[in-house]
Amino acid sequence: MSQRSTTRSFFTCEDGISLIELIVAIALLTVAIGAITSMVISSMRSQQEITADFRSQLNMRQVLYDMEKQIAEALRRDSSGNEPIFQDDLISFPSQNEPVWITYVYTAEHPSSQQPTIVRVDTEGMPTLPLTIENTDKQMINTDPENSEVATVERVADGAPIFKYYDEDGNRLATPVADPREVRFVEISIRTTVSDGHAQDEPTVSTTKISLRNF
Repeated sequence: MSQRSTTRSFFTCEDGISLIELIVAIALLTVAIGAITSMVISSMRSQQEITADFRSQLNMRQVLYDMEKQIAEALRRDSSGNEPIFQDDLISFPSQNEPVWITYVYTAEHPSSQQPTIVRVDTEGMPTLPLTIENTDKQMINTDPENSEVATVERVADGAPIFKYYDEDGNRLATPVADPREVRFVEISIRTTVSDGHAQDEPTVSTTKISLRNF
């Protein structure tokens, strides 16, 4: 009889929780929510960094593929006898699809860019230097701050050229190259840093050496 009375008293108790207990419970809940939110944000940022890194590498592979393909097939001269132009920050050459010339230039003069990038300029015939960069000329690496993903394109070191040129024996040629017929290899070196929202990728140095097949 005593046991039944005790059980009935426990379940019918109308005592509420105290204000202190409520405050403690809310505080613990706030801490728990804060910890979970912090973990979610950290996870999202880590994912953004991984995505930025992947996109950076993919972007650079696409850029180098385009440049390798076009530069490797550069002609020694066009039908008018004009020869390629080899400079530290610019390479211009007649393409297989004459009379088109392709020029890659490292410049900060693209209308849609606030910082240096590599721009591809296609012209009908040999271009006049210095180039006039138009908004329609292609940024090989996006630096447009209006897009979610922004890249910074830099030299590998202060004063380092974007393009280097070598003869058939592997000797580096002084620039601008006086005799384009001596060039057998073109080396491209750039450093890029990609940011996407709060995530910023570590700088990526990309270097490739291209053999000129038609020289």
